[in-house]
Parts: sequence; C-alpha cells; structure tokens
Amino acid sequence: MSVIKFISFTLLALLVLGAFYLMALMGPGRVEEVVENYVDPTIEGEQLLKESEKYEKEFERLAAVNALSDEAIDYLNKAIICQERYIDKAKTMNRAPAERLMMLRTRLHNVESAPLAESVASLEKKAAAAEEAGQYDTAIDLYRHAYDLQSKINTDYPLSKYKDISRRVSFDRQIKMLESRPLYLKSVDFENKARQALEKNDLIGAKNMFEKTIETISQLHANHPSSVYTDFARLMRLESELSSLQSGGLAEKIAESLEKAKNAESKGDYLAASEAYSDAVENQKNLNKLYPKSRHVSEENAREFERKKIEAYSWKFAKEIKDQDAALLKSLRSGNLEGVSETSSNLLRKAEHFMQNFPQSRILDDEILMRMRYINFMSGNIAKIRSLIFSNLGEIEGERNLKMLRTEVTQELYSLVMQENPSRFVDDKKRPVDSVTLEDVNRFCNRLSWLIGRDVQLPDKKIYRKAVGSLRYADIGEISWNNMNSGGTTHPAASKKPNDRGFYDLLGNVAEYLRPDSSADFGFVEIIGGGAQTSSDSLLDVPVSKFDPKQRNRMVGFRIVVDFSEGSGRGDK
Repeated sequence: MSVIKFISFTLLALLVLGAFYLMALMGPGRVEEVVENYVDPTIEGEQLLKESEKYEKEFERLAAVNALSDEAIDYLNKAIICQERYIDKAKTMNRAPAERLMMLRTRLHNVESAPLAESVASLEKKAAAAEEAGQYDTAIDLYRHAYDLQSKINTDYPLSKYKDISRRVSFDRQIKMLESRPLYLKSVDFENKARQALEKNDLIGAKNMFEKTIETISQLHANHPSSVYTDFARLMRLESELSSLQSGGLAEKIAESLEKAKNAESKGDYLAASEAYSDAVENQKNLNKLYPKSRHVSEENAREFERKKIEAYSWKFAKEIKDQDAALLKSLRSGNLEGVSETSSNLLRKAEHFMQNFPQSRILDDEILMRMRYINFMSGNIAKIRSLIFSNLGEIEGERNLKMLRTEVTQELYSLVMQENPSRFVDDKKRPVDSVTLEDVNRFCNRLSWLIGRDVQLPDKKIYRKAVGSLRYADIGEISWNNMNSGGTTHPAASKKPNDRGFYDLLGNVAEYLRPDSSADFGFVEIIGGGAQTSSDSLLDVPVSKFDPKQRNRMVGFRIVVDFSEGSGRGDK
C-alpha cells in the first residue's frame, strides 16, 4: 500500500507542475521596453494652434456665405478639438488658450441652440395667441413643446446665451395656470350666481351656489396645488359665508330671544327675561357647535347670555339686598345706629349666599361683601368713631357741602378705623398719626366712608389754603409746633391755639397729604404745612413740597374732608 501511495503522490505533483508550465506558455511574452522618440511639445503645440485657427477661419467664411451649414459647424468642432489638443500638448500656464477654447465652445453652443431658441420663441408666440383666443388645450400643447425645447437648451447647451432657467419656469407656471383655469372660471361663475341669489334674497339658491363654488375650488386645490389660482383664503372666506347662511336661522332666533329678554326687563319681568336669555344661550351653543366657521360663532356671546340669564333670575334677590343696603346707608348717615349690627350681619349672610349661588352675576360685586364684613366687625366702634369725627369738623369758606377735620387725624382715630398704628411717636394716642403712605390714607378714607355713610377724602390745595386763611397777624409760635418749640418731635393734636378759622395744626406738627390731581409729577404727591422740624419762617409761606407716596416719614400725616352732599355715601371712589 505504501508503494501505491508513493506513486499516486508523485503523479499528482507532476500534474501540478505541468499545469503551471502550460500557464506560463499561455501568458504574455517578454515585454520589451519601447523608447518613444522625443517630440518637441512647443513645435507640435504651435502647429495644433495654427490648425485650430485655420478651422475657425473656414467656419467664419462658410458661416458668412452659407449661414450655419453642417459643414461650417463641422469646422468649428475641428477648431475646438485642435485647441483642446494644443492646450494638452503645450502645457502652458498662459490663460489665453483656455479663454479661446471657452470662446469657441460658447460659439458652438450659441450656433447649435439658435434654431431651438427660434422655435421656442415661435411656440411661445403661438401659445399666447391661442390663450387669448380661448383655445386653452392648444395653448397648453404649445407651451409644453416650448418647455421641452427650452429644457433641452438649458441642459445640452449650458454655455449658450439662450439658456434661461426662468423662462422654463415661466412656461411651467403658464401650463399649470391654463390647466387649472377652467375650474377657476367655473368657481367664479358659481360664486357670481351665489351673489346674485343673495341680492334677490334667494337664500336656498345662494346656499346651493356657494356649495358648488366650494366644491369646485376644493377640486382645483386637489388637482392643481401649485396653480396661481390656488387661494386658501378665498376658500375659507366662502366656507364662512356658507356657514353663516346655514346658521342664519339660529342667528335670527338668538336675536328674537334677546329682544324678548330686553322687553321683559323693561317691564320688570325678570323671570321671563331669564327664560329668554336661556333660549339665547342654547341657540348660541348649538350654532357654535354645528357651524364653527360661521361669522355668528361666539363663545363670548354664549358666556355673556349665560351671565345675563343668571342676573335676570337673581334680580329679585339682588334687589332685596340693595334695598336693605340703602336702608343701612341711610341709618349710618343719620346716625341711627340701633340695629346696625343686626342689619349688617343679615346683609352679610345674604350677600355671601348670593355670591355662592350666582358667581357669574355682576349685579353685586365683591365690594359689598368687604363693606358688610367690615361694618359688621366694627359695629361696636361706630358710635365712638362718629363722635370723634362729627364733633371735630369745621366749616370751609365757600364750600357748602364740605367740612374738614379741625385737627390732624390722631393715632386714636386711625387705630380705631384701621386696627393698627404705623406711627413712630406712640407714647400718646392724641398725637397725629405719622409714617403713613398714601395707600394707607386711601384705605382709611374708604373704610371711614363705609362707617359714617359719607364720602371721606383728602383736602386739595385750594381747600387747605382757605382753612389756613391770612397769616398776616398770626403768631406762628402760638398756632404751630415748629423747630423752635417742638424739640424735634410731634405733640398731641390741638395742644396749640387754633387759627382764626378754628383749625388746629395746619402749620407744623406733621406735614399733611394733599389730594393728588392729574397735574402731579409722575410718582410723587404733594404735602403741605410743614412739620415739627420745619423752621417757623418757612411755615409763614405755607410750604408745599413733593413727596414719595410710598415713603413712611415720621413728620408726615394727614387730615380729612367729609362730603355732606346728597350723592355722598359709599367711599368706593
């Protein structure tokens, strides 16, 4: 067996060696090195350039005699080929050969594309004439042919002067416009018929025509989305008009309900008014849901009708509260305080109940709740507060309905009304309140108005000067606390002599806020009369200065004016 294996391996080796030998015989022969004869590139290049120039002259000669024949174009092609070989052989850095090659290629592109450009111009002219004649299909075919030829020029002859991307786009736009024009004209016709139907008050016919108009425009948009006639604003407007027509019946019912409610209110039949407003609410909500594109759609109207429905229904409850409130005001104004606590407590419960049950009603506002709560809380102090006020009011010359507090507002009065005291000099409650901001003062006046049933406010400059009167023979030291006699601190109100008008401390002790007016500098108010640290000489001039209304100053306080006119009473100015 070992002999047989040896013979087998030997034969296999001989076969492999024979195969390699055959492959070697079949392969390429020995490559002999071929040495190309050297050619001077400059001389050969010059000859190519001369050939190119010669072909160009032949082209120009034939072009001048026989226009642009195939033979002439062939010469121009040869000129280009020679110029290309010249540039390749010469290997020069000079730009002139390349520029000449570009000129020749451009000339060739212009020559070859000129007939196509003429065809494009002719087709465009014929297409425009067909369009003007209303032959839209013919115009479309002509524009398409022109589009194809212009595309060929732009692609095959990029150096040609006839290349024009915008012209190709223009043809495409014109084709799309003409393709969509029949649908557009159809939509215009339907819309005109809808308008005519509206003029004749033919609402059914108008609705029908508007529906056809919208259907046609939708078809135009779907089939020709990039057409010049694509107009979504027009579609939305027409949809709104159709929806408005369709909702016209409900809109009329709403108007009728509102008129009915108005008539019922004028007769004092608020229950009927509430029912009419309820109908208006229901119809408005249905309209909003069924015809969302209608111009009659209004969520705000639905909310407003709902509010008026509630107000009408709640009117008798609100009137009862208002009547009792008017009676309470009358008692406060007259000083008849018997039962004020019970009345205000009863009113408070009714007002809170009303607000809980009719939160959307505007017949009563939050102010009445605040006022009732405050009066109810302060009922035990009203008599004392009235005593401090009305026993201390002085007449103002020429002001029949206004009276001013003879003294500055004391810490005692301020603390009673406000249940707090911001003053720095707190050892004597008879001292004027100090360190108050204008906001503090306004809140005091408003609350005091609630308690006495009269409007309370700051004096203006005119009223204040009337109260000061003449200072010609006045002894400043006797009627004021100033830098010469105050020791730099405030003193109890009315601890100096009154002036000849019966008012105390109009000069000195604390400077006093004046009522702001429209002429005041932005961010500032005026204070008048000076304080305990003001010089006596300055007080004779009744000094007025600007003051930051948010500042707390221990030399600044105020006094009040009470309005006794017939319309006075709430304080919610």
